[in-house]
Amino acid sequence: MIAKPRIIPIHIDKLEALLRRIPAHHPKRPQIEADFAKRKAGYKGEFALDYHLSFLAPKEYIILHDLRLQSGDYFFQIDTLILTSSYILIIEVKHLYGTLSFEPEFQQLIRTTPETEDTFPDPIIQVQKQASQLHQFLKKHKLPDIPVETLVVITNSQSRISLSDSTTYTRKHVIRDTVLVKRIEKLSAQYTSLIFDPKILKKAIRILNNSHMPSTFEPLEFYRIELAQLLVGVHCPKCEALPMRRLHGKWLCPRCYYQSKLAHLNSLGDYALLVSDTITNKQACEFLKVGKDTARRMLKSLKTLEIGTTKDKKFELVLDNLVKSLKKEDI
Repeated sequence: MIAKPRIIPIHIDKLEALLRRIPAHHPKRPQIEADFAKRKAGYKGEFALDYHLSFLAPKEYIILHDLRLQSGDYFFQIDTLILTSSYILIIEVKHLYGTLSFEPEFQQLIRTTPETEDTFPDPIIQVQKQASQLHQFLKKHKLPDIPVETLVVITNSQSRISLSDSTTYTRKHVIRDTVLVKRIEKLSAQYTSLIFDPKILKKAIRILNNSHMPSTFEPLEFYRIELAQLLVGVHCPKCEALPMRRLHGKWLCPRCYYQSKLAHLNSLGDYALLVSDTITNKQACEFLKVGKDTARRMLKSLKTLEIGTTKDKKFELVLDNLVKSLKKEDI
């Protein structure tokens, strides 16, 4: 059973919006593109894992994705947590390509490709630290002590895993996604004592879900980009060209000639992702490059929460509602 589904991380949506709005020759663009590619690859790896997890018996295995929990003064992130009545499994997903050389003696992972060689922290140590923090979390919430196992799962079929002959410990904790189900079945055969009865299991699921704290990420602040540096106007939902032209109550893309009545909803979504989840009529005029009457009609049509007086009224931008409204059009 999936108790906490996997969704596209908000970091990806925000970086994608920023790439639409930042000039092609902006000095920060290469870094943003690299960060976006890294985030996308990470999500792709986690998504690939879901296929293999679908073969697990839903009544025996409770799956929670993308948990961010607090332990003491710090937070820790878990890619995938599998909860059973006898043990817990924490999975750290890696979708790196190239030759992956695990060097536990130096607590590092070396990724070698034809283009470059990169060094990463040892993911085995990383996931074991998560296990220690999870133990503290469970203890704090007065849940029974239960074994916590860890695995680093490589999901990129084009990667080559390189391990030294002496690293039997590493071999135990690093696997490919294709053997994940077999490894889980092996763990289930190893742990047979009932520790979480059905009542405690439900309590643990509730506590884990309620304790999840999404991370915050403000891209303009993080990359030190001024709002004035962003490209404004309504972008094309089909080819992302910017800006579209407003003709006879419709938006027309000058590049692919796509027409839309609701393309401004996507651009309001960009504003919500990058700037604020509220917007004034003046701010909408400046960001969408429309007149004040047109902006007012657009904001009123959202039928959303209006905050403040007429002069400084703000309109709430709810991403989910913007997406649902946009689905009325076929793109």
